[in-house]
Amino acid sequence: MKTPVNSMIFTTALLCLAVSCDYVRDMFPNGKSELTFLSTTSLQKNKGDTLLFTGNDIKWINGTTGEIRFVDSTFIPKIKPFFRLKCFLGPDSLFIATVTTPVMSSIVNDLVLNLDIKDGRFYFKDGYPEWINNPGITGIRIQNKAKRAFAWNRFLVELKKEGRYKE
Repeated sequence: MKTPVNSMIFTTALLCLAVSCDYVRDMFPNGKSELTFLSTTSLQKNKGDTLLFTGNDIKWINGTTGEIRFVDSTFIPKIKPFFRLKCFLGPDSLFIATVTTPVMSSIVNDLVLNLDIKDGRFYFKDGYPEWINNPGITGIRIQNKAKRAFAWNRFLVELKKEGRYKE
C-alpha cells in the first residue's frame, strides 16, 4: 500500500530529475556532435587517417566568411601539419578539404581549409590562393563547389542544429 509520504518523495525526486535535466541541457546546448574530422599527412587514400577533432571542438563557423573558430585555440597549430581533412557526419563522408598555409606555392581548385596569415585563423574557401582571377580556374572552382553542394548543405544544417553556425 502506498503511503502519502512515499508518493510525495517520489514526486519530488521526479521533479528534481526533470529540473536537473533541463539544467544540464542548458549548460551544454550543443550536445554530442555527429561531425568528425579525420586528417592525414599522406597523399594516399586512407593511409594514416587520424581523428583530429569533432564538431564538439568547433565553437562556430561563419557561413559568410567561412571562418571556423575552435573552442580551444590550440587546435590551430595541431591542424597545420596535416595535408587533408575528411569530414564525416556519422558514418557518411561529406567532403575533403586540403589544408593550406600562406607558404604554399601550389594551386588548389577545390575546398581548402586555409590559414590566413593576417589573423592566424582558419577559413573554408573554394580554392587556394583565393585571389586568382583566371576564367578557367574560376570555372573549375565553381564546378567543384556545385559537386559538393549537397554535402556542404548537410554540414551546414548539422552545424545549425548543434548551434555552431553563425552569419
